Amino acid sequence: MNKKINLAVDCLGSETSLKEILEGINESALRNDNLFFTLFGNSIEIERAMENISPLNIRSEITHCDEYILMTDKPTEAIRAKKNSSMHLSVEHVSNGKSHAVLSCGNTGALMAISLLKLKTIASIKRPSIASIWPNIKGESIVLDLGANIKNDPSSLIDNAILGSALAKALLSIAEPSIGLLNVGIEDMKGNEHVQKASEILLEMDKSKQLNYYGFIEGADISNGKTNVVVTDGFTGNIALKTAEGTALMVQSYFQKAFKSSLFSKLGYFFASLSLKTVKERLDPRVHNCGIFMGLTAPVVKCHGKSDRLGISYASDIAYSLIQKDVNKKVENILINEI
Repeated sequence: MNKKINLAVDCLGSETSLKEILEGINESALRNDNLFFTLFGNSIEIERAMENISPLNIRSEITHCDEYILMTDKPTEAIRAKKNSSMHLSVEHVSNGKSHAVLSCGNTGALMAISLLKLKTIASIKRPSIASIWPNIKGESIVLDLGANIKNDPSSLIDNAILGSALAKALLSIAEPSIGLLNVGIEDMKGNEHVQKASEILLEMDKSKQLNYYGFIEGADISNGKTNVVVTDGFTGNIALKTAEGTALMVQSYFQKAFKSSLFSKLGYFFASLSLKTVKERLDPRVHNCGIFMGLTAPVVKCHGKSDRLGISYASDIAYSLIQKDVNKKVENILINEI
């Protein structure tokens, strides 16, 4: 029998409703028999809301708290003044060994700061990265950093390559995931000095079989699926993420308008509905709305501030997989080989 996996869930401080959070993690619980939860929030409201939600109502414990971190709070203020907040207590629950991972829809900066303070980083990793699973023409890829660290220095990019490779091995089941370094061109002379230096180091790691480094890739190569892992700095990655989300919504909007434009269009939609449903699901930003904080001693998964049941369910599955597949151990193994 699989070991019991417990997820600490921050239920306060975002635009996501309690109902969506509970229904989402319940769907994840239905898929994962050994998944349990500790919920941080208003105990009266949580008990009332999940009374008829099964199996969540028998696989959860509640830690009551009224204090929460606002989306507008500065990380330093959240750490100093809100130590009894739902976010703070959920991360602390993991740092004390009572839960295995954290799930939150709250303030990203505050969650990163509290997680870094309470959980620390693995081995030589200096700063965590935010990773996500992106759809592409060939399947899916891991992209990081998406906003945790905007510094474009070689050591951060190398850390991202190590973290992304371990994540791809665990979640995408790829034995030797290929790593692409995002650049303004694929030619050897392109890019700034930091990207050039990082590429040199990655080439050496490729020669020693520590990582499978493909080389430079361009922005279009992300959706083409040229590599299993895409490495960049947090500034560039965050802009790419927001652009991709906006593009997906635009394409969905175009589809909707096109198939409502005439009777023949509506008839065409009827015959193509099954195929179009698959396309819509692949482009749905809700399914890819969670950020995975990589490099910490325990997994932290951050959902979009206004998620729904589907997004929460997906994020809970990701947190479960990170623990079940022991992603941190894979990161440590790569770091040991690097040293």
